Amino acid sequence: MQEQRYIFIDYLRGFIFALMAIDHSLHAYAQNWGQFWFIQDHDRSEIWDAFYLFDQSIIMPILFFITGLWVLPSLKKHGFQAYFRRRFIKLGIPFILCIPFIVPLLTYPRYTLTVDHDIGYFDYWFNIFLSGKKLQAGPLWVMYGMFLYSMILVGLNALPSFMNKWGNFVRLLVNRPQIGFICLLLLSALILGMSDLTWGAPWWIGWGVFYLQGARFLLYFLYFMLGAGFSQSGLLEDRFLWKRVSDRFPWWAGMMGLSALAYVGYSLIFMYEGAYSDVIRHTFHEFFALGGTWSEIPEFLNQQGWQLIGNHAPRILIRTTLHGILCFFQVLTLLAVFYRYFNKEYPLWSSLARSCYGIFLTHEAMVIWLQYLLIGVELPQILKIAIIACLGFGGSWLLTEKWLLRVPSLKKVIG
Repeated sequence: MQEQRYIFIDYLRGFIFALMAIDHSLHAYAQNWGQFWFIQDHDRSEIWDAFYLFDQSIIMPILFFITGLWVLPSLKKHGFQAYFRRRFIKLGIPFILCIPFIVPLLTYPRYTLTVDHDIGYFDYWFNIFLSGKKLQAGPLWVMYGMFLYSMILVGLNALPSFMNKWGNFVRLLVNRPQIGFICLLLLSALILGMSDLTWGAPWWIGWGVFYLQGARFLLYFLYFMLGAGFSQSGLLEDRFLWKRVSDRFPWWAGMMGLSALAYVGYSLIFMYEGAYSDVIRHTFHEFFALGGTWSEIPEFLNQQGWQLIGNHAPRILIRTTLHGILCFFQVLTLLAVFYRYFNKEYPLWSSLARSCYGIFLTHEAMVIWLQYLLIGVELPQILKIAIIACLGFGGSWLLTEKWLLRVPSLKKVIG
């Protein structure tokens, strides 16, 4: 397998991490979704909610798809012990070290704005964060998720012929695109709909520092498994397939645009009119909290559950279905564009691909502190975002390329 053949995948991964950094630069200025970010500016707009919804639909699915591509080839090449050791070095060590040294930099500014204006950083770090009162993993959940999904895939690969059958299924979806589209749409709609009704759109599930986004972690696993099936079936090496996909990129892009208008428009218009309703989730959680059991569910459904679902589920399921459609066309569009236009060496793109992991680990601290420093500064929102994106993304890229990757021990981890 020649690495050169997949250079467009490396560049796409670099692009996704760059998009992540730029997307984070606008979170503090999103009117509605900004409340879930580490820090909020006083001056916010729904314009940035629209960008947020579009970006958040694609960043993690394509990232987990790319991650899934390389698990089985790497496992086959190195064996389980060496593969596990490599994954621990790449994901485990940064996860362990960044929780005490990076995450507090993300949570401290909000704490000073909302809880204690006078607390010093080291006082907060030792007495608040490390004491467990504010301990969390922040964006490092991505590394935990990648490691967890990889280990699940390793387990599935140990089952006789399971991955061969899965690879054949993925090949069938690709060779029969109409069936593939319908199948993936139904799977995405089912996964997103049931996850949203169970856990709610913006909330997280887990324990301690190990948690995943309730409404989306199963969708991410689906795209991770699609990546693994793509690799297992040999589709990654099918130049004819890639040419067919890339030749149709204008159509994919057009469908992505229409899907984006539908999903983002619907989500914003009906945000407070049922598209993000938590009534079903709260009602069922309350039922179990008050001692209800699974055996009593049929009676509960007949008494009020079915009516509750009928009143509140449709608008949620419309949103989640539109979300699944948009995600599908975003993935196809990006794969087509990068295969068509970024399939040869470009020094700048090579640098971005080489630095993307370091950008991921370092950009958020820069972005959040810039957002913190710009609170109350009389500048247009778009100018603030531009400043933060340039300094946060550019600074983390420069830091990684010019320093972190030149330290041998660090290069082994983030290179």
